[in-house]
Formats: sequence, structure tokens, C-alpha cells
Amino acid sequence: MRFRVGLVLCLFVAYIAAGCRTALAPNIDRNTAPETWITSAPMDTLTLKDPNGRPIEDPNPVTIPVRFHVYWAGSDQDGAIAGYYWAVTETLPTPQPPFIRPPNLPGPKPSDYHFTTKSDSISIFNVAENIPDREHAFYVYAVDNLGKPDATPARFIFNSQDNFPPIPIFLEAKGVGTVYHFDSNGNLVPIQVEYPITDQDIIGTMPRDTVAANSTLIFRWTSQVQIANSYVTGYRYKLDEPDFVSVPATVTEARYYTRVGADTVPVASGRKAFRLRVLDQAGGSQDSTRRFIVNFSPDTWWSGPDSNWTGWQRNGRGERYVMNTDLYPNAIYGGTGIPGSLMSPDSVQKLPAARPDRRTFLEFWQDTLFFRQEGDTVHMNSYAILHNGGFDRDSPYLVRVSPLSEGLPSFPGGVVLKKNPEPNGSPIGFHLRMAATLSPDNGSLLFGQSGLYPVFDPNDVSGQPKIANYWPNRISGTFYALALAEDGDGAIDTRVTDAISTGSNPSDPLRSKVLVYNINLNPYFRTDNPAFVPTPQDTFTDLNWRLNLPGADPDPYFDAQPPPFGNKGNRGTLRRRLSVRGIDRNTGQTITWVDPIPYYLDQELINLLVQAPLAPGPCTLIVELCDCDQCEARPGTGRCVTAEFPVVYAPPGSQLGVAGPGTGRR
Repeated sequence: MRFRVGLVLCLFVAYIAAGCRTALAPNIDRNTAPETWITSAPMDTLTLKDPNGRPIEDPNPVTIPVRFHVYWAGSDQDGAIAGYYWAVTETLPTPQPPFIRPPNLPGPKPSDYHFTTKSDSISIFNVAENIPDREHAFYVYAVDNLGKPDATPARFIFNSQDNFPPIPIFLEAKGVGTVYHFDSNGNLVPIQVEYPITDQDIIGTMPRDTVAANSTLIFRWTSQVQIANSYVTGYRYKLDEPDFVSVPATVTEARYYTRVGADTVPVASGRKAFRLRVLDQAGGSQDSTRRFIVNFSPDTWWSGPDSNWTGWQRNGRGERYVMNTDLYPNAIYGGTGIPGSLMSPDSVQKLPAARPDRRTFLEFWQDTLFFRQEGDTVHMNSYAILHNGGFDRDSPYLVRVSPLSEGLPSFPGGVVLKKNPEPNGSPIGFHLRMAATLSPDNGSLLFGQSGLYPVFDPNDVSGQPKIANYWPNRISGTFYALALAEDGDGAIDTRVTDAISTGSNPSDPLRSKVLVYNINLNPYFRTDNPAFVPTPQDTFTDLNWRLNLPGADPDPYFDAQPPPFGNKGNRGTLRRRLSVRGIDRNTGQTITWVDPIPYYLDQELINLLVQAPLAPGPCTLIVELCDCDQCEARPGTGRCVTAEFPVVYAPPGSQLGVAGPGTGRR
């Protein structure tokens, strides 16, 4: 019974409770989201419309300075603005391969937003080194006092452009080094010199500034910002480094050393450019460059034999010479040679800087050494022996001599072949560069530059264990010899670039650097031969002239390899071409008749049938003599000379005389 009563009471209580419950109110957000506007900046790109009122999806970005004052505003119709969230995004400054344009602007991530209660901001937008503009997007949205954000942030897309990057300013750029010079007593003395470096980067020009090869290079700088309230964040610089060296804005000096023993990698000689880059707060940059050359190039001159040496003999043509086939080896390996020249022990005992300046050379022809000077003509198939002197003010004397060669019995020794880690005023050797104008057409021929000489190293394929250059004279023409000294740092005297142009111009200030001489002595007629015809007394009685024109060539051309040091009795080739100048018997005018036979090759006895209306009287036989058979087709194989011989044409019945019987001349 009790159980039933309890159950009824429980049901009654539950009924009463259910009947007293209040109904639930509806869940409605009546807080309106705030609105946001960009009030002072390029137009909000979300609100841009086309003429039909449709939003512009991809508006063209405008360009603004990297430092820009952005203003915005917000409103909330049922509350107040508590603050703003803003963010900036940017694309890459350059396209990434294989694309040709930078990627699209990314949207902002939640972590990109920053909260502020202000309604403006002075922003400095990033660019990149050497790239003055970069595409950005600026986002801002308001939040009301109940924490509700504007669901559509205001946005504008723009290019930030750094039109006024910082200016790098060099306070000092110089090289401090030691150079050598000869004092008034002829002693080599060192002096320390500062060489300023002022030449800027001008494309297509050579640097004007040079510093000594042993210099310490010093660069000091500062900078000037051009954007208000901006600052320099750092510097980058490079000389020989593969990449820029980055330093903070507090570092304003760099030093380099050109000799081993410093705490940095030595700077090699040659053309240099020190590039300084300054970076500002926006990442923009500007470069300044100082160009210069490390190592003064050596000077070069000719140092041939002395014309006043009393040992010269003279031949019938007045040429100086000596007869001694063993002269050259004796000169190097202990003989006396030609005193006062480098064809003597002086070649290894006298440094290039101490050699006299003489524009002379030697010609080795058969068993004879001829003294030659500029403008002389040497024999075809001879050798020109060319010696040089030179001066270098700042490089070590690292002559190319190996320890192996020093141990050979044939090594001549001497100060010229001894290395010196310090400068001694001399280059270590020379190169020869030849150019020529060929006979008979004066066409130009350029030869390659020789290797360095001397090089005493049996293991070196370019070894040149000789002090002079031996040039084979195997082409007929005018030759322009240009010697180029090389110093211990590898610099070469390159002041003369065109030997023919310089050697042909007497007013050129570098004319003395080019030695000009001729190759191939002219052929000549043997008029001393009693059988030579015509002679001045000869008179021809008809137009069939019987001629005997013996000639000679002192140095014939060889098609094959000639014997060493000149001709050994080869007769060579002589070509004759004939013409006659006289008076036309019909017009009385001067005429020149050319023999229709093109030429007579190696033929002295010639019957010339003159097919011209010659008037009786004085005439001229014109004979061209060449020591080549195809001079025009093969320039450089020989020379041609022209001789004129006066004759008289006196046919029978003329008033010039009575004809002799049947010989054609009397």
C-alpha cells in the first residue's frame, strides 16, 4: 500500500513541476559588424567597379613610395570601434624559373595581422637589392567593442618603389705600396707611395688608376639616406670574393693585401673593381664602384749590338759583320762573343733594366753575323737575332727557371736566370709579336705572339732556354717587330696594339717600341757582264731585238724548308717582263708597248719582237726583274725591281745611221 502511495506522490510532483516551467527565448545576434575604409591611400581595391558595376577582379596596382602614410577609418552603428587589425603581404621580387613573372600576391595569414587602436600608420614597405619596386597588398579591418570583426577587410594593391635609395660615399680608396726606381747614381732604390683610386665604373673603358703590385688596398666609406626617418641597415662589398661580404652598418672599412703573409687571401694582379653596396630599411640598395689595376706594366726597349765595337769587319757594301759560326754558343757558355752586346756573357749577367737602349739587331746569314739597324734589309732565309731590355717598378723577379735546369751541365747561370722574391727593376722575360706588309702588294700579315723567353725548364713544353728571339726571315716584305716585356706578376707591356700602324707613323709617341726592317734583298741585273745587251751604245736596225739580260738574286726564296741560317748556293728563280717606250710614228705621241708574252722565266737570252709603230730615234727598254715566278698570286715570295735601258731604233734609210748587216743591232 505504501509503495502505491509513494508512486502516486512522485507522479504528482513531476506533473506540478512540468506545469510551472518558463518557455526558452530565441538566440538572435543583434550586434551589427563594423565597417572599415581606407581613407588616405590608393583606392580600396575591393570597391573598384567596372562601368557595368561589377567588381574589378585584378586591378592594376598603383605605385607609391616605400615610405607611405596610410589612413583608415571604421564605424559601428550599434556600438563603438575597439581597434583595428592590419596586415601586409608581398610577392617575390623576381620571377622564379621557369616562370617569366613573379607569382601572384598571397593572402594574409592570421599571424600576419597586427592589432592597433590607431587609425593610421607610417609604413616602410620592402623592396629588394637592385630591384627598386615590389608588389604588395595592405589589409585592415575594424573590431567593435563586443569583439566582432569586419568580415570584409579593406584592401589596396600597390607597387612600392624605392626611388631614393641610400647613397654610398667613399671617404678613401687607395693602394699603399713600394715601387723601385733608379736614382741619379744608377742605384735601384725603393720608395713607398700612396696611389689614390678614383675611377668609377664606366662600361667600355679601361681603368685609369693603377696601384703597385705589393700594395695594401684600403677602402673606407659612409652613406647618406634619402628617405626621411629611414636608416642604413648594412653594407655589402666585394673585390675578388665570389659573393658579397655582408657587414653591419657599423663597419665602414675593408682592407686587402697583395702579398703572401697577410691574414687574408692575397689579391692577384690585374684589372679590379671594388664594389660597395649600401642597404636601407626597405631593403633597397645602391652600388658604387672603384676600378683600378693592380701592378704596373713593365716597359720594353730594344737592346741590340753596339755599332761602335771595334771588332766589326766591313765588306764592299760597307756592312759591318763578323765571321764566326761558333760565336753564339761561345757567347753563352763562356766565350767572349761580341763585347758590348748580348751576344756575349752579358746576356746572363746583365739584367734587362741595365741593358742599353739600342734599336739594332743581328742577322745570322750562312756563316756571317751582320750588324743591322732599323730600316735595313736582311737576306731571305736568314735569322734575325733580337735582344731586349726593360724595366719594371713593382714585381718580384720570378724568372721562369726550374731547379732541374739549374742542375744541368749546360745551364749558364748568371743573375739574369736567378729568381728573386723581391723586385729588382727588371721584367722576367719578353714576348715577340711580328706583323708584316708583304711584297709586292703590301698586304698585311699578322703573326701570333711568341711564348715567354727565357724559360729554362726541361719539363715545360713552352720552354725557351735562350735570351734572344730568333726570327726566321722567310717571307719577302717589310716587318714590324714588337717586343712585350712580362713581369713577375704576369703583367705584359701592351701599350702598342697595332705594330704596323705605330711603326708607320713617325710622330707616334710609341714609335720607338717598334723595330722595322725589310726582308729579301732585291734581285739585280748583271750589267757588268760583257755579254749584257743592250748597252748604251747599241742601236737596233729592225724591230726584232736580240737581248741578253743576265741577272742575280743574292737570297732566293725556298718553296721547301730552307737550310739552317740561310741559302747554301741555290740559284733561285728570276722572272723578266718587258716593255718599250718610244714615239708613235703616226701620231708623234709617246707610247709604251707591252710585250704580249706575259713573262720570261729563268730566261736571259730573249728575242723581242716589237709590235709597235715606233718612230726612228731614242727609245727605252723597260725590264721588270723579279726573284719569284708568281709574285702577285703568292705575295711574300719575292720582290720586283724595274730597270730602264736607253736604246736607239734606226731602221734602214733613217737619218740616224746606216743599218748593219742582218744582226738587228750595231
